[in-house]
Amino acid sequence: MNNDLQVRPKPKFGVSDDDEDEMLNYQELFQRSNLQPSAQVIREPKIKRQQSTENEDRKRKTSNIDLTETTVMRPIIVERDVSSTPIQLPKPINDSFPQAKYRGNEDDLEKITVPNVKKASMFAKQMYRDGKLKVCQELEEKKSSIQNEKMSHSKLLTGCGLGEVTGERELQRIHNENVERLNSMNENEILEEREKLLKSLDPKLIAFIRKRTKQEDEGLIYRPSASTAQPMDIENQKSTTIPIETDSCWLHMDKVEYEKLEWMKDLPTPSAQRAPDESNPDGVPARFDFKGNLMSRTADISVTAALHHHGEEPEAAGYTLEELFHLSRSAVLQQRVIALQTLANIIRQAHTGVYDLDLQLPLIQKLLEAGIVFLIRWAMDEQIEAIYMVAVECLANLIAPRKDEEILSRTTHWPCGYYEPSLTPAEIELGEKKSESDLTDVEILEQDLVKCLFRMNVLKRSVYLLNGMKLLPALTSTITVRNIFHILIRMARHSMTCANQIFEEKQLMDFIVQEFIPEFAIPNDEGHVYGHLLPEALKFCRVLANHGSTLTYNLIHRYELHKRLGNHLVAAMNRSLSSEDNQALAELFSLWRIFILQGHMADEFGSLIPTVILPFCRTCIQQMPNMMISQLLVQLIALFDALIIHITKFIMKHRNSSEEESNAINWSHIDGLFDIILTVEKQTLIETDEEIDLDALQTVGLSCLASFLIGQQLLTINLLDLPLKVHQIRVQFLEPLLRSTSMKKLIETVKLNTATLPTNSTRNLPTLTQTNISSFGFLNALLRLTNIIYQIDKSLPNSKKFITELMLTKNSEIVVYVKKMLNKLTSNSIRKVPWFEQFEHGFLFQFVQILYQEKSDQDLPSIYYEILLALLPSLLKGYHFLAQETFKLIFFDLSYWKRSNEIELADLSLITNESLHLASNQSIIVSSSQRTLLYERAIEHLPSLYTYYKNILHINRSSVDLNICDIHFGNLFQSDDLLKLNIHYSHTLLDITWPYGLLSSLYTNVLTIADENQRLELILNSLRFVYILEMKHSLILYKTLSKTTRFSMIAGIYLLGSEIFLEKNIADYLVAFLNCFNEQNLLQKLETKSNIQSLMTFFDFYRTLVDQYEACSFGDILYSNYLLIPLQQIYDNQLRKQVWIEHSTVLRYLRLKPDQILFPLEHFFVPYENDLEILRYYAQVLLNGTIQKSIQLFLYMIAVHHLNGFLFDQTRTEQFNLQRTIMKTIQSISTNNKILHDELVNYKTFSREGPVIFASLPSIRSAYAMLRLIFNGICTVTNTLLNRNETQASTSRWRIFRNFLGSTMSSLGRPLIRSIVNNETVYEYVNTLLSNPTTREHHRRANLGLDRHSRPTFRRRTYHHGGIRIIRPIIHVHVRQ
Repeated sequence: MNNDLQVRPKPKFGVSDDDEDEMLNYQELFQRSNLQPSAQVIREPKIKRQQSTENEDRKRKTSNIDLTETTVMRPIIVERDVSSTPIQLPKPINDSFPQAKYRGNEDDLEKITVPNVKKASMFAKQMYRDGKLKVCQELEEKKSSIQNEKMSHSKLLTGCGLGEVTGERELQRIHNENVERLNSMNENEILEEREKLLKSLDPKLIAFIRKRTKQEDEGLIYRPSASTAQPMDIENQKSTTIPIETDSCWLHMDKVEYEKLEWMKDLPTPSAQRAPDESNPDGVPARFDFKGNLMSRTADISVTAALHHHGEEPEAAGYTLEELFHLSRSAVLQQRVIALQTLANIIRQAHTGVYDLDLQLPLIQKLLEAGIVFLIRWAMDEQIEAIYMVAVECLANLIAPRKDEEILSRTTHWPCGYYEPSLTPAEIELGEKKSESDLTDVEILEQDLVKCLFRMNVLKRSVYLLNGMKLLPALTSTITVRNIFHILIRMARHSMTCANQIFEEKQLMDFIVQEFIPEFAIPNDEGHVYGHLLPEALKFCRVLANHGSTLTYNLIHRYELHKRLGNHLVAAMNRSLSSEDNQALAELFSLWRIFILQGHMADEFGSLIPTVILPFCRTCIQQMPNMMISQLLVQLIALFDALIIHITKFIMKHRNSSEEESNAINWSHIDGLFDIILTVEKQTLIETDEEIDLDALQTVGLSCLASFLIGQQLLTINLLDLPLKVHQIRVQFLEPLLRSTSMKKLIETVKLNTATLPTNSTRNLPTLTQTNISSFGFLNALLRLTNIIYQIDKSLPNSKKFITELMLTKNSEIVVYVKKMLNKLTSNSIRKVPWFEQFEHGFLFQFVQILYQEKSDQDLPSIYYEILLALLPSLLKGYHFLAQETFKLIFFDLSYWKRSNEIELADLSLITNESLHLASNQSIIVSSSQRTLLYERAIEHLPSLYTYYKNILHINRSSVDLNICDIHFGNLFQSDDLLKLNIHYSHTLLDITWPYGLLSSLYTNVLTIADENQRLELILNSLRFVYILEMKHSLILYKTLSKTTRFSMIAGIYLLGSEIFLEKNIADYLVAFLNCFNEQNLLQKLETKSNIQSLMTFFDFYRTLVDQYEACSFGDILYSNYLLIPLQQIYDNQLRKQVWIEHSTVLRYLRLKPDQILFPLEHFFVPYENDLEILRYYAQVLLNGTIQKSIQLFLYMIAVHHLNGFLFDQTRTEQFNLQRTIMKTIQSISTNNKILHDELVNYKTFSREGPVIFASLPSIRSAYAMLRLIFNGICTVTNTLLNRNETQASTSRWRIFRNFLGSTMSSLGRPLIRSIVNNETVYEYVNTLLSNPTTREHHRRANLGLDRHSRPTFRRRTYHHGGIRIIRPIIHVHVRQ
């Protein structure tokens, strides 16, 4: 029951007797239970609260109440004390209601007008009638008084400095004069005077005055009279009329609102100048129109173009990027759409290079840094069609430039055009993170944009958008769906990993194949929900298939593409082709070509040749020349080319197996294609009035004919028929083509069409954009066919010489191009190779190869060999055959290397000394004949060098694969699972240091060879070829490699073994290289603070070289010469510290004499050393005997030279302490090592015989010698006087010493002593002599050496005698235990 009382009764609707009974029952139960009430009523007593303590207790008690205990009432309720409040009774009235106030007659009020009030209320009129309305009059009077007060004194002058009374009176007088003068002038005169003041005064002063006098009515001038004062606008005369016709029905149009009228005024004339920008004071923000065109600030653009807005510069038409970014997040739908559409157009224009010459910074990079990717991704998540459609367009324009895809489609039929680039940026740097998953979206975006899109789930969003656009009209959705395909294609081009990731997105792939590549073709007249986008879907599959045979196989068999493509092909052949069908059929042929190159679907296509393909070809030939038909035939003949390659490869691979017989397709299926291709090519020679570009058809025809001849020759099929086919090609097509005028025009434009790096490519988004398309695809195909014709008919190169007569005419543009290309290939040691330059590489190689065949008895100019050598480091991966054939042409043409080169040999004399004695007691005597012998001996090994470089650079192929690879110079004949038709857009096949072989790989590959003879032969091969290049002045060494790299590669030979450098053959080349470098002044031009190309920093390399010398040099003289080169004074002192300080034990083995140094000595002595730490160690190694004149003469001479220059240097005060310390130590050993002391003091200069000393010292040093003799006696006296028992009187001792010193100076003469002591170094020398012990015991202790704590401390107590200051030293001598 008690628990029931704790629960509050529930309220009930309505009142009844039962409710009252229930309440009474609860009351009775409560009284029985003796429970405390939840609230208490407390009435405070009626007493005066006079004590503050009671008030505090009450406040404390009230503050402790917890207000959260109940939501209904507080536990303690305190009533307010109202005992002292008086009670007021209401006033009695007679009427039931109060009397209403009478305002008078309304008609009388209408006649009343309130002054200064335009429309007064009835209440205001009544108040004015009763005399109670005084507000308007008071405000008017107050306003007049304020105006008079403003004009009663000067706003600018304060009278400060004139005194309190005088200043105020003078200030008022000046002000009154100014006011009177203004009253006497009319408005035009005031404005004229104002303009004069503005022009004459300093602008800063004007700005200061305006800032000080700034008030509400700025710019207005009042006259002193309050009644006649009228405001006059000086800046702008405000009109009191509205500039439009108004209607009386319009509300509030009779009031002039100047702020709003400002926007209705005419815009000021736009100016090319603008306010200076702090971020870029030299430029102005770029403005764009809605189409992305750059706007000129001075252009007169009408406001109806909607390019003017309420920005910072309303007179300038167009939108800046900042304004577009701001509008893209607007709440107004139209503004967001316009902003994103404009950004899309700007990005599209930027990728074409329109802004390159006008903008200071790359636009694409700035947009990416500003976060446009996130802006686009947010817009793609919108549900409004207009927003996400324009966002998709913007993203497609950003990552997939149309120019890239256009040029790739125009080069896909070229020789090796089936290679497509993998547009992968550099590897992502993780920094401190462990994996890519730990990186944020922003960090990934900065390094790889496409990977960031994968993380943003762009694939899933694309599926959603594609599915959602089914309900939209085809005309509306077609453009957006096409843009989605552009995005997917660019993401697939990123890498094989990304392509597989797209393929594994099953929902996306299923949707694309089912909706866009249906099993049966849909005619155009029936329509499609997305429009006819079959070409985009086929191209997307082709890009995926380029990433490998495995991905191609999975793509074909998962979706049965062989059936789908076959149905579409047959359906297209059986109906008249429209432009859409033509484009789709061309993409179908291109996709099938990639499938065949990957080893798939060749049988299916071969089965269609007799029934479908050949009749279609005959129909196309009858319609030639026609642009649409020619475009279709280009892809079809390229498909034939791929089929020929596949059949040739398959037959060669399975020639001895039974699989060849069971194969569904063989050479008989394609034998009839020769006549078809030749007929098509002859049709291209027919001249028509129509402007039809047939270069593409001629290019693919030349390449396919060459592939057919190569395949038939390799398979030895109808060899007797080959000469006949060659004759047909030459007579019916090749020779007429070479004589055509179009060919001559094409040759003239070669020098202008060179590949360039894209200007808008960024680190996280590489692109391929080119400003133009070159003609090298056609030239490659022409040279390729000419080359195979020469191989079949051996008599043609000497009789016809097609290429020489065509390209090497007088003033030939090809020669100009070759020279230009040679400079380009050797211009920079670190050069990014443009993707489309690969076609120029193929042209250069085949051009030189054909010239080599046509040269007969004449020698090929050296420039062609130079360009082949320079071409090798620029070849992209996949061009192994081209590299191998280039090596073969270089190494086997001994006539070039044996060509008379007397001038070059004379310029590079190998040995400057007649003999050089090595540590192994062998000698090399190199005469003029021996120099030539060393070079000729290296040339004899060139054929073996070909095999050596082919193996170590991994470009070797088997003989069978080599011949087939000649078909397209590609890496087509690896195993099928490794075959890829993608090459990284910037990965080259060979490193730039390839001439040095394995020597350029951190030497680890050489050290892994256990066989000493094999290692020795490997090193010798590298030295031989590099030595040949050095002697021939090869540009590949002189321009592409830095001098530091060339020196380090040769010096690194000493790191390959403990005794390898002692081999006679290797020592010969090391001596030769050292002299070559010396003759070229290379040893004085090393960049020691840079990196060695493909290796490490030079400092790390030299430290390793010093460690190796210390371990196993045996004091080798040649090794010592290489080690000394970085110790020259022109290089960083950190290199000298490596030898003199950190590896000081090396000094014991560097026993070189000056005449054993092969390079000039002065670089070790000039300029003087200025590093105090090295100088201290010079003194240390000399004084402790580490370096001795009889053993290390050259190092001894270096240390003495720099130490002597330091001791007598008085230009820097910070080195005096070290000079004093070293001088004391030298003086201390003057008795035991007089030779070192004399050479340090008397040193004159260096020579190859040793240090040269002065016969008679200069004046300053002779003063040193004189003072030494004088103070030897002085030191004896001072030690006698100052080292006795301290109990003796010090004053008498010092008096004896001072008398002796005074008499000595008097005998020498005061002027001489003063002139000597004025020199600070001599002054310190005197102090040193005074501190030197001269007793026999002290000499014995000095020989033991003094600790650094035993240096004397000088007490600065001076004594004057004849103007000479002498400091008395306090000497604390500590004996070393």
